[in-house]
Amino acid sequence: MKQRTNPLPAALLLIALAAPAAAAETKLTFLMPEAGDRFLDSLQSAVVSTAASKFSASVEVAQAAGKGETQVVQARAALDAKPAALIVTPVDDASARTITEMSAAAGIPLVFVNRRPSGPVTNRMAIVSANHLVAGRVQMRMLAQRLGDRGNVAILRGKDSDNAAQERTAGVKEILGQRPGLKLLAEASADWSRRQAQDQVTAWLRSGLKFDAIAANNDEMALGAVAALKAAGLSGKILVGGVDGTSDGIAAVKSGDVSVSVLQDAPLQGAQAVNDAVKLARGEYVQPYDWVPHQLILPARGDLASGR
Repeated sequence: MKQRTNPLPAALLLIALAAPAAAAETKLTFLMPEAGDRFLDSLQSAVVSTAASKFSASVEVAQAAGKGETQVVQARAALDAKPAALIVTPVDDASARTITEMSAAAGIPLVFVNRRPSGPVTNRMAIVSANHLVAGRVQMRMLAQRLGDRGNVAILRGKDSDNAAQERTAGVKEILGQRPGLKLLAEASADWSRRQAQDQVTAWLRSGLKFDAIAANNDEMALGAVAALKAAGLSGKILVGGVDGTSDGIAAVKSGDVSVSVLQDAPLQGAQAVNDAVKLARGEYVQPYDWVPHQLILPARGDLASGR
């Protein structure tokens, strides 16, 4: 009688020889408003390094040169390439709203980091940010304390279309409104720029304005104010406050050039944005609003304390 062949070993052999499918690399896209800003550069570094070290993911970065329409074009190209998720620090609220609509239509998860849109959080979307209103309050409380709640104050705003500038300024004004001995003498936008802030403070001084403190929406503008005061022979005579806690800002607090700064943790924001982006791409739940707390940088040693 002819023996029957058992097909099972051959089937097992085929299974054993079949190579496992290689896992597809996770690809993210990070849309930045511009290059050259110390805080944003730190944020970008955190996004790229966290993606690589924690998730073995790659990040394609695009800079919009401060132009909302450019960022929208970059977003369209990025979404066409089908990344696992899109991370965005928007140029302005208009570009943020458009990108929100585009990513929802494309079915691509979206994480806004640092700057956030004014509209609601939609499905498969998250916002990682600090509370900018709190930053303004904390900064002005410290300046007010140093002034003994009396004196003239000037405000250097960031870009007026940016909600970080709007909210930090509102926080400063809220504290000023609570202290009758403090007067808002002048305010102007210096567009987050050290050079523009230096030029603006120089112009104020030349016009004869006499103020006791300058509340700047970020450290770069605070450092520009310090440069203008030094050039006018007023170093140490006018208090200057910043926000962000950049390396230059912290060094200026330690030296006494800047009276106070408020740490906005760029590495933590960047890392959390990547965590949320990857989770959304996997279909996992993330908090719609993922707040990263501020910390006060104390004038004495550049140390940190919780900011509320």
